[in-house]
Amino acid sequence: MSGSIRYCCETMDNLSNNKGNRLHINNDSLRSAWNCDEIKHARLKMIRGEPVSSCDTCTKKEERGYQSSRDTRDMEKNFNSTAEDGTVTHYPNHIELHFGNVCNLKCKMCGQQYSNQIGKELLQIGEQDPDWLKWVTKESGNVNIWTNNLSAEYRWFQNSKIKNKLFDYMAKHINDFNVIGGEPTIIPEFWELFTYLEERDRLKDMKITLNTNLTNINPKMTDWLPKLKQWVVWASIDGLGSRNEYIRFPSNFEKICDNLDFYKKLCDENDRIVLNPAIQILNIDQLDDILEWWLEFSDGGSSRKFGLSWVSQVWYPKMLNYDVAPPDYKLKIADKLEKSRGKFSNISQESIEAYDGHITNLRRDSVSENERKHLLQSFVKYNDRQDKFRGKTTWRKLIPDLEESITRYLSRS
Repeated sequence: MSGSIRYCCETMDNLSNNKGNRLHINNDSLRSAWNCDEIKHARLKMIRGEPVSSCDTCTKKEERGYQSSRDTRDMEKNFNSTAEDGTVTHYPNHIELHFGNVCNLKCKMCGQQYSNQIGKELLQIGEQDPDWLKWVTKESGNVNIWTNNLSAEYRWFQNSKIKNKLFDYMAKHINDFNVIGGEPTIIPEFWELFTYLEERDRLKDMKITLNTNLTNINPKMTDWLPKLKQWVVWASIDGLGSRNEYIRFPSNFEKICDNLDFYKKLCDENDRIVLNPAIQILNIDQLDDILEWWLEFSDGGSSRKFGLSWVSQVWYPKMLNYDVAPPDYKLKIADKLEKSRGKFSNISQESIEAYDGHITNLRRDSVSENERKHLLQSFVKYNDRQDKFRGKTTWRKLIPDLEESITRYLSRS
């Protein structure tokens, strides 16, 4: 988002050069980043079977039985194409591109590095309640992903020289790219990229994956999408109706459904729409309802045009990880999900296993009492203050069972 370059999408670790300076798209080419010393050392560690600290997010997920983003299908092939010093001479034809942090939503699980609206809101609340803002900053990853610079706005892509260099590389070398924001569909440069590729007759060779909150579309997509070799829309929907509007504030669920239908009408057999919920304490109780709704939208789940993603469980901020919910609440939700299991006979075996995995995770306790108490207190304090500032609905009204369970747990802790 900031223009820095990372190993992958699952780590917050930025790459540095041999002088310790952070690599940045304004100063460093993609080619130089591809074989920087840090990357070469990481490749050699992987070949030797040694742990890479930047891979901790995935290894910890796997240790606890969750699905991670790691892909080992071409591992031996990649090892064999790596030189003794860790250099790889073939360059990427796939890129994950973050168009800064310009966004139109303030999602509960988000931070200001992904949405410039989050930091602005926290600062506005801080003007009314300085002590609360100091507490948010102190708690950092517990209540917000990252609080180093709440006023951060990343707009590196508006530098025409950098933008044109990036677009040129993509037109010449990239066949497959994943676009994330912020929210890409509200960023003019995202649409400029489509125009740039169309003018060079490259759309027909491209696979594009768009991560979107579905609040906004561009009518030109009716012309652009059919020209692509393949397109995939990852639909970030975290609940039904008012629940999604609460988590992804201030979205409009009816508008989201309209925009989802827009993509459905354009979806050819080679294209896909993937439901990608951020599974967390604020929606785990609706997981079966969301899935049932998605199956209805996707014609019963039998068409390969529609998919489900199960990798976006919320780990940070920690207070939104459903592991921290009171044990009685987790068991109640596990029972609810298990009773609904028979409705999902049409989904893939992989999705069934992921669904069952959440039931299993709800039934086990992996959080200490002290940590749970602290995080639930943080959950209440953060959301009560933010909900009051927003002046709309509250988590207490939307999920009364959760409120009752947390209140009961904290009263006896």
